[in-house]
Amino acid sequence: MLKAVALFMVLAIFSFLVAANPLDDVMERVIDFEGFWGMVLVSRGDTILHAAGYGMADIERNVPNTPEKKFRIASITKQITAAAILRLAEMEELALDDLLEKFIPGFPNGDRITVRQMLGHSSGIPTMINTVELLEEIRRYEAGKTLQEAQIEYLSTLPLRFEPGTGFLYSNSAYYLLSVIIEIVSGIPYDEYLKREIFEPLGMYNTGYDFNEYDHTWSKPYFSESYVISLDSVRNADWVDRRLPGGAGGLYSSVYDLFLWDRALKKGLVLSEESLMIMQTPTDQLFEAGLGVFIGRELISGEYRRLIYHDGDTKGTSTRINRYVDDDILVVILSNIEGKDFTALAHELAKAVIVNNMGK
Repeated sequence: MLKAVALFMVLAIFSFLVAANPLDDVMERVIDFEGFWGMVLVSRGDTILHAAGYGMADIERNVPNTPEKKFRIASITKQITAAAILRLAEMEELALDDLLEKFIPGFPNGDRITVRQMLGHSSGIPTMINTVELLEEIRRYEAGKTLQEAQIEYLSTLPLRFEPGTGFLYSNSAYYLLSVIIEIVSGIPYDEYLKREIFEPLGMYNTGYDFNEYDHTWSKPYFSESYVISLDSVRNADWVDRRLPGGAGGLYSSVYDLFLWDRALKKGLVLSEESLMIMQTPTDQLFEAGLGVFIGRELISGEYRRLIYHDGDTKGTSTRINRYVDDDILVVILSNIEGKDFTALAHELAKAVIVNNMGK
């Protein structure tokens, strides 16, 4: 089903406006008020209205952030994992109501947890946060096992927080296990499956899995270092093992590649219309949970706009992607500073496009 990305889409990457525009004004206000390091892209339809880098990719080497930089995208990864699962369901390689035990026999409560529940954060599986302490816990189970086997065994020791399907609990652990399911069903590693089935066909050549290769060369020349900024200092973010998040948050990408991802979803190059609707339909209205995304509404210019979104946060990285479905507006924010919330910034950027009738 995947097709090559049309030439006009690729050309659109280079069509963003160089002259000052309302989006520049929004970014200038943010930078003046609280500062910003990272990359921002705003598009409408197939046209990129704004793509720019801000702050530093590498302080030590005096390398600025630029639109081509690759960033760890943290939990934006989840929508790509969810799409991969839905593609396998379309091919009847699995079903959303399959039980976890079908793929990982013996996993506690696997006879009560479905793939659909894992996708919608209603499995009850506790979440894991990627820290050095988590790695130490997993290594307690590593004797004679691969890291993946040890991680699955560690997760199997965590008691359910509620009966599957009866509540909501955002779970990185469930999405890690979903990436394991992708490997079991496809017969190849998670990263290779995504590369073969999604990234390369769509021309997303700057997207992949971070296996810690870039710890010492992340910004030379295409990546950004990761930082923590406080009132009186800037320091490198703490190291964590990037292998652990798996399908919950292990990918890196660029704003340009995420633009291609958005266009591919819109044009049916990744999922059928039916599967995309399943992905973008709330399974829990209270928590706005879809499959790998959240679904909400934002009031802009006197009208509530349907919004598909997700943010991400990991050591040295803060991210946000907003897709205003009916307006066909995309906002991507990737920052190499941890602990930032870009909900308001994304809203203001979309508002500037709508109020000023940009891209029409």
